[in-house]
Amino acid sequence: MNLHEKLVEIRKEVINFSKDTEGYGYKYVSGSQAIAKIRDKMDELGIILVPGVGDTITSTYDYVNAKGKECTDHIVSGDMSYTWINAEKPEETLTVPWKLYGAQDDISKAFGSGLTYSERYFILKFFQAPTDDADPDNRDTSNRGTGAKKGLSEAQVKRLYAIANTVGYDKKTIQQMVTTRYNKAVEQLTKAEYDHVCNGLEDKKNG
Repeated sequence: MNLHEKLVEIRKEVINFSKDTEGYGYKYVSGSQAIAKIRDKMDELGIILVPGVGDTITSTYDYVNAKGKECTDHIVSGDMSYTWINAEKPEETLTVPWKLYGAQDDISKAFGSGLTYSERYFILKFFQAPTDDADPDNRDTSNRGTGAKKGLSEAQVKRLYAIANTVGYDKKTIQQMVTTRYNKAVEQLTKAEYDHVCNGLEDKKNG
């Protein structure tokens, strides 16, 4: 088989995933199961995935956590690429551009976590795997139709983005920072989390 045929065979393995994790009353496929099965199939077919790191940008983000402690996150972002190689015919390759993003309390950890998450999500998205992060089964729809509202208002979200813009962070960067720190979208932040983010940005602007 050529490279593209092998990639199709790997993708077929995705269909056989079992929903092994539960959330909000629904079952979905855990990311760890998806990665394990995809990599097993890659080994079987002799497919290699080589990461490439391009230009990166580092910065810091100061904030106050829920316990009132002042904290600093180191942020790494930049361009990446992943190249699929057919081990049987190394001249057969496929390179896909990607992004790197990591945020931790240590610069080395930030870079390491960025590489780890980048590879995981690249593989899952490339093969369109229905995982815990992407599967609509994992959405909390318990408040639909009840009139209950969770998260931030439109005005609060706009204010957060406006503050971020004053210190050089665009909308996408803030979204990634919030997802990494709180494991949720900006719009889903609680009032306390929202205040922590805004205060951190304000401190950075004033500093």
